[in-house]
Amino acid sequence: MKHIPSRALPILIGLFACCQVAAHGQPPKNALSNPGFEIVEADEVSNWRTPEYWSGSVGPVAEKGTARSGKRAARLSSAEKLGRHWGRTLQLLRLPEITGRRFRYSMWARGSGELLLGCIEYRSPERHKPHYKYRWQPTPVELGNEWQQVVFEFSVPDPEVRKLAVVAEVRGEASEALLDDAVFVRSQDPDVSIVATPSHAMVPVGQKLDMQIKIEKNGEPLESGELIVLTIPPDQDPISTEAKISSNGVTAYTYEAPVDPAPGIHRMVIAHPESGAAVDCSIDLTDQETWDAFAKVADRAKIEPTPAHLLFIGDSLTDQQRGYNYVDKLAFWLQRSADTNLTYRNAGVGGDYISRVWQRMNGDPKVHRLSMYDDLFQPKPTHVFFFLGHNDTKVSSTSGYTKQCVDPDTFEQLYRQAIQKVQKETDAKIIVMSATSSVFEICSANAEKRTAAGKSHNLFGKPEELERFNAIAKRIAAETGADYVDVYEPTRTHPDKPGLFNPRDGVHLTNLGNRFIAYELLKYLGQTDSHY
Repeated sequence: MKHIPSRALPILIGLFACCQVAAHGQPPKNALSNPGFEIVEADEVSNWRTPEYWSGSVGPVAEKGTARSGKRAARLSSAEKLGRHWGRTLQLLRLPEITGRRFRYSMWARGSGELLLGCIEYRSPERHKPHYKYRWQPTPVELGNEWQQVVFEFSVPDPEVRKLAVVAEVRGEASEALLDDAVFVRSQDPDVSIVATPSHAMVPVGQKLDMQIKIEKNGEPLESGELIVLTIPPDQDPISTEAKISSNGVTAYTYEAPVDPAPGIHRMVIAHPESGAAVDCSIDLTDQETWDAFAKVADRAKIEPTPAHLLFIGDSLTDQQRGYNYVDKLAFWLQRSADTNLTYRNAGVGGDYISRVWQRMNGDPKVHRLSMYDDLFQPKPTHVFFFLGHNDTKVSSTSGYTKQCVDPDTFEQLYRQAIQKVQKETDAKIIVMSATSSVFEICSANAEKRTAAGKSHNLFGKPEELERFNAIAKRIAAETGADYVDVYEPTRTHPDKPGLFNPRDGVHLTNLGNRFIAYELLKYLGQTDSHY
């Protein structure tokens, strides 16, 4: 494992007067729970704590005029321990991404003594080594009677960091700090962007993948500096390398797949520590035989017209595992062709069924995740893939497993209307995909557990329901002039069917399942009956 030199890892620490702004001009989401110290349980400030092995105490303050905003603040008090007067409080964070990111932690404070903000980086436990490390502002802030904002900005370059906690410490004998309006957000220069091509790739073990990394500021290429590339194999130590930014703003980087890799998706984070910009990529390592089979059908696949823009509308089988699911794998193989100018958008929404799709298409403000269809037809798609039916066909225990989520007549009516709306507004080629088969034994076992626990529930994957609704979808496709791709029979009869589906629910796709759906779509586009 190569360690990253400290010169490439600037940690920016200081006081700032203005907040960073996230993409689209919206303030970034505060990752802290109870940031205003308003929630109190048993006379303690919720989500903020002082472990017994630390010093001092933290508690709520509700006297009139004490808080900077709201009704309450927190009082952090020092106490003597081991010859030093200090008090400390922390909050553990749940962050989806840490490695290569930069963060901004701020808090308003007044009182007596000095205040210092910091964080604790936690790594996986390792024998004879501490699994945590503190980071602190280099200079404490002197407190006074007036509120002031204290800000700590830092990056997390170490790929072994698994989680973070934020810390506030007051120092000085009999010191007390009133704290309010804490914020923890990702900090990034909004004018800097990174695009890596490909963002997802299937690579044979022991082979190389040539990538291009474009980094721009205000639409103009950055011509100097360094990028950090972190490759994170599953259940193995991450590997870090550096890449100097090319003078034309397009940096060539070669990924070398290990000869004996751990199975699964290998993550890659490409970060520009100076700006806080970062982008995630993923590598699906395959055996050579599998890669050759994909390459063969991909070479025959055709997308016309070109340039093409593919739009995918679906449920959780389309929404989950973004970045490396069937949509991303299909795009990778189609974009490999030098004469293919292709972009795509994944508009899948977990839990979707045709009624929700229709509501969202028509801008119903009450529908779940309405924003997922914002500017749905911009740019105008040339191809639209519908992949629905898994939730439409689930049946409720309260009906004796006879009532579907969407009744067949409504399914037919709204599916037809959705296709016709897309055709009218885009003139795109429509591809209707059947629902997949499911591992019904797993679905049934989960339903039995819910029954034994006395809980109402839905039963997924009932074969007769899937087949009934797939027949409706096939008929609608024929009557509206759409193409129909059957992925039900190929998944039902697959020799390793359990390997295609999540072993916990029998419905959602594994990486093997996502590969299989992408392969079936490549076959459809190439009009071939190949198998791998």
